[in-house]
Amino acid sequence: MAGNHLFSLRALAVASLLAVAFHGQAGGADAYRETYPRTAIDPSRGVAGASDADFGSTLQYWQDEKSLEQHKQWIGDPEHEWKLNWKFLDFDRSDDMHPGYLALEAGEKLFKLWAKREPAFRTCLGEGKTDLNGLAASYPKYDPRLKRIMTVEGRVEHCAQTALWETFKQGSPANNQISLYFKSLSARAPIRVDTGSAEIMASYRRGEKLFYAKVGQFNFSCASCHTSTGLLGQRFRGQVPTSPFGDAAHFPTYRLALGDIESLQQRFMRCNLQARTKALPPGDPAYTDLEVFYTVLSNDYPVSVPSAR
Repeated sequence: MAGNHLFSLRALAVASLLAVAFHGQAGGADAYRETYPRTAIDPSRGVAGASDADFGSTLQYWQDEKSLEQHKQWIGDPEHEWKLNWKFLDFDRSDDMHPGYLALEAGEKLFKLWAKREPAFRTCLGEGKTDLNGLAASYPKYDPRLKRIMTVEGRVEHCAQTALWETFKQGSPANNQISLYFKSLSARAPIRVDTGSAEIMASYRRGEKLFYAKVGQFNFSCASCHTSTGLLGQRFRGQVPTSPFGDAAHFPTYRLALGDIESLQQRFMRCNLQARTKALPPGDPAYTDLEVFYTVLSNDYPVSVPSAR
């Protein structure tokens, strides 16, 4: 019993240290962390950075529908399909009844229900406007009034609290569904995160740091799987990791393995758990920084929801 108790205390201590290290709040915590070798990323290039050899040079195969059409023979081929970065699922409109569309309908109903009861919910989401078309393509963004970075899911949570007196926590079914609907109003619009914003770029740099930081019992970073010097394009536990460029475009997405909608920050949670490290709740500042980083890597790629993975 004493041995088990000691093991539990040690495990708790390790988990706590990992959590503090991930947040970067402990003084000198970075001195005790390993990082994956960095690859220079130019945030001004957006999704075009996927053409770099360090990230597989795959943009040429999935940058638009024409490119995907030219390489559609790779779909289902485990040796080559990863080069398409799963983007053929974003442009395929032949099946408009995958469960992501059902979640979209649910989100539309929820939004219209609450907006009818309290019109301030719509104008809050629209930042004072009633027309929400195209707005989600600029997220994440810095809100000078709230003095913080807002994601789509963060905006939905904030507006539910302030306009409806309801709690739609990030990662909850209601938040995911309304966020999916809100983002669908920008479908096919190019992502335009404002890299000219000092606050956004500070968040981007913090997110980039997290992308390369090793965490957990496996001592993995995001870069361990998603760069060419890591596992990019190689089979790993039955899957083949792909480029991070353009990934933010299809979230929230319907995850076939889960049978449910998943936000980008919930995906970060799942990756942390798979790396055997302590996951953070959606909306945590560290995950928001990581979302900013990932979404900047999707700049100029079209919003692609609803989608499935």
